[in-house]
Amino acid sequence: MPPSVTVIGDALLDVHVVPATSIRPGEDMPAAVRLRPGGQGANLAVRLARRGVPVTLTCSLADDVAGRVLRSALESEGVALHPIQADATGVVVVLLDDRGERTMLSQRVPFAAEAAERVPADGWLLLSGYLLLEPAGESLARAAAARDGRRVLVGCAVADESVAAWQAAATAFAPDLVVMNATEMERLAIAGEHGTAVTDAGGATATVAAVTAEVRSAPGPEAVDTTGAGDAFAAALVAGLLDAGWPPAQPALRDALERAVELAGAVARAPGAQARVALEEPTP
Repeated sequence: MPPSVTVIGDALLDVHVVPATSIRPGEDMPAAVRLRPGGQGANLAVRLARRGVPVTLTCSLADDVAGRVLRSALESEGVALHPIQADATGVVVVLLDDRGERTMLSQRVPFAAEAAERVPADGWLLLSGYLLLEPAGESLARAAAARDGRRVLVGCAVADESVAAWQAAATAFAPDLVVMNATEMERLAIAGEHGTAVTDAGGATATVAAVTAEVRSAPGPEAVDTTGAGDAFAAALVAGLLDAGWPPAQPALRDALERAVELAGAVARAPGAQARVALEEPTP
């Protein structure tokens, strides 16, 4: 069995909306609407579990309809839950355009303060960058930095007015590896020594210690829904590095990067942040 992983991040109910035509403000328009499990923390945990990694998710859940849906979905995937009780479960409306690009309207439930008291003593830890946007984000980061084991930070969207506070919390976390897309890395690059894995439209580049690997995406169909593709990349990369030693040798880093790029591309061509793709089907 690979080493166990703890993920700290949101479990959210995603409401996907695909308008039939261009949006016209003030009108009642036809659209395809689907409810699906999501949230960066849950996305990471599910993708890890599907790759055979024992994973525990610390998240915020309420005893409401959305919470019961998410709890059932996560448990069916083999994710062990360490939930923090909330008054309401978070919801995100994902509005997709005809190119597969998304606009996200998020109702998150803060829980960084409670999560800081539940940081595991050791093992691999994946922290969703969204937790660092909370008032208690830096406290959580410092609690996690005091533990043993590898620390991985997964990037997120950060408003301009929150960049400085986010960077301070991210630096306090002292990650061994930061996983972001190129736009996030340009805006959110943090101080200190850490490995990086950066995705772009054509593939990804990873650098850990003095080792660098670059992988370009194979040609394929266009993306239909990029929601969760970056989370799939991060999960596959971490899964590929669990048994590689640290820092990983170049062949191990490149192999993990290739699998991560492949999975992210497949996920972007499927609807839904946690859509199961062929790469995740068990080998006969």
